[in-house]
Amino acid sequence: MRRTTVSPRQIYSFANEFMAANRHPGRYGPGHPRLYDDALIVAIACVQNLYSFSFREALEFCESQYAFLPALSTYHYRLRQLDPDTIRKFIEFLGIRIKEEAKDRIKLFIVDGTGFSFKDTYPLKLYRGTEIRKIKSHVKVGAVAGVIGRKRFVLSAMAGPPYTHDLKLVEPLLSVIDSGGYVLGDKIFDCIRFIQKILTRGCFPAIDIRQSRFYSAKSPFRLFSKHYAGIKELYKNRTLIEGLFGNAKQALTSHIKTFNSNIAQIFALLRFALFNMAALVGLRKSRAWIWIFEQRHSER
Repeated sequence: MRRTTVSPRQIYSFANEFMAANRHPGRYGPGHPRLYDDALIVAIACVQNLYSFSFREALEFCESQYAFLPALSTYHYRLRQLDPDTIRKFIEFLGIRIKEEAKDRIKLFIVDGTGFSFKDTYPLKLYRGTEIRKIKSHVKVGAVAGVIGRKRFVLSAMAGPPYTHDLKLVEPLLSVIDSGGYVLGDKIFDCIRFIQKILTRGCFPAIDIRQSRFYSAKSPFRLFSKHYAGIKELYKNRTLIEGLFGNAKQALTSHIKTFNSNIAQIFALLRFALFNMAALVGLRKSRAWIWIFEQRHSER
């Protein structure tokens, strides 16, 4: 994705549309009503992550984009109070919009997890093997990606604290997959319960199975998954989610500039929300060009 694909005004429009569809009257309880809507806070946070701004720089930049902005302390406080589950729902909201715009049935779903460093100044990507296990200041994100042709987008994602197992993050997200498709994953998702949930959703599991010359799969569920994972033309598509993670980290960095764990989880999820926004804007532009071409062709 490119930083210029989606504008700050488009970001606020998406956030406003999502919050309007998910607003619950009186959910904040007693007290004064909030001066700044959650949509504005989410939009500022998206801009901050899109351009790698600090908290103060994000507010200064947004002065020319949005009319009514909070103070720095208010913005930071509102981010700390924001629930990462709200951003998960925002990602799913954008994923639904992408499916509606594409008008194609999704045949491939890919599950995987990744990490984002925060607090310290070093990038997580410079460390390998046992060195990574010594790093406490990072957050984990599990994601379910959908593939239409060769285009990828995030159907849902969930963030957690350091070293959260990918299976624990991804398993609650299986409700977003449609029936009739294939679910691809690596050996970390080799779990009978996980494979059964995929089958319950009406999908075909293609999860790589852990085995060696001393240990082989015996469960019919694992053997069923092993069969589809052994189809090279199918399973080679699993790397598409690695490319998605790489694109998001390359464009928006793999390090989150904050000392707060909750904000780090929110910012990690917002990176995938921004990826979905860019994909959605790109789809709408391509459909607009096709419509213009068809109109000109019909006029001839």
